[in-house]
Amino acid sequence: MRRGRAESYFPEIPGSPPSLSAEVSRKVRFEELDPLGIVWHGRYPSYMEDGRVAFGEKYGLSYMLMRREKFVAPIVQMHIDYLSPLRFDDEFTIEAQLMWSEAVRLNFVYTLTGPEGQPVAKGYTVQLLTNLDQEILLSRPDFVQELCEKWERGELS
Repeated sequence: MRRGRAESYFPEIPGSPPSLSAEVSRKVRFEELDPLGIVWHGRYPSYMEDGRVAFGEKYGLSYMLMRREKFVAPIVQMHIDYLSPLRFDDEFTIEAQLMWSEAVRLNFVYTLTGPEGQPVAKGYTVQLLTNLDQEILLSRPDFVQELCEKWERGELS
């Protein structure tokens, strides 16, 4: 089933701030193709990671900063809807949207837009926050809590 808006993956929480998003552009490399001449489906998680890295750079939530703050965010769930193939040399955009959550987790929604401006894939990931010993955190680390407070006040749009 093709989904449209990000809310189709994560229902909007009444009164929550709008999602935050970041974009990055890429070009399909030859090594990313399968024998059919289209991007191999296993490459899409890497594209989603490119979106998360761009998001981290834009909003100060990078993987290296997380490690310095003594927590990590492993992916515990991933879903991808493939809508249309990408081919060699196609230029495309990856948008990563962080959806608001009251839980101690990161809900990202991704839209990959192809060279004609059409969505070629959509999906989501759920990341739990853990300490460096892989114990699930029950409250947000101070750094994440501060980011969420700024988000709620509308300071991160």
